[in-house]
Amino acid sequence: MKNKKILILQTGQSIKQARDKYGDFDKLFIKGMGVDKSQTKTIHVYDDLGFPNPRELAGILITGSPAMVTEGNEWCIKTQQWIKQFIDSNIPILGVCYGHQLLAKVLGGTVEWNPNGREIGQVDMVLTSSSQDDLLLSSLIKGSTQSIKVQATHQQAVTSLPKNVTILGTTNLDSHHCFCYKNHIWGMQFHPEFTPEIIKDYIRLRYDDIKQEGLNPDQLIVEVEEINNGPTLLQRFATICFQKESHKVLKS
Repeated sequence: MKNKKILILQTGQSIKQARDKYGDFDKLFIKGMGVDKSQTKTIHVYDDLGFPNPRELAGILITGSPAMVTEGNEWCIKTQQWIKQFIDSNIPILGVCYGHQLLAKVLGGTVEWNPNGREIGQVDMVLTSSSQDDLLLSSLIKGSTQSIKVQATHQQAVTSLPKNVTILGTTNLDSHHCFCYKNHIWGMQFHPEFTPEIIKDYIRLRYDDIKQEGLNPDQLIVEVEEINNGPTLLQRFATICFQKESHKVLKS
């Protein structure tokens, strides 16, 4: 089928103040991937479970959400069930934050409140040796780079890894921050769609909560550097999706 699209499964809306300023999650991903909106299709799965024919898809991207995977929302469970058909396909799938955790659940992992507490700001993700050859994450690695800076904001985490996944990156507060399954499914707790300015605003919007939890929001803002890792990674994901000449899919 010609003109396949990247399906964006939007699992919630971004904070209203940030949404009004920068646009919702799907808009951020489309901009980050550097593709035309016509090359994508967005479904708000928290409100509409009208999934398309798998044969129409070049790839799948699952966004973050203000919801928690542990809430067990019916739409989340049904989305997991629909995603299962792609485990043995070669359709590229990228799950971000909530999407990362959702994919971990689909693959047999465990998601819980992060025992290390909230992780927010620009964090250093230490790369494993497997990241050097990863089809997606290697796009961010230059020379002997051992860590990269990424934007993160989450309170839950993948606490037990699924079988047969490969860890690509860890942080001080999250040992399962980034993983891949086979060569077509990636879970990333960080937000590649967030620019440095967006994560600064998220810190400001969570200022009181962060401070009450013993963190220093002012210092977190100061530590944010200008980086371009997010668009680099998302553009690489789009390239992987559209360069696939054929996709083996199961019946929906």
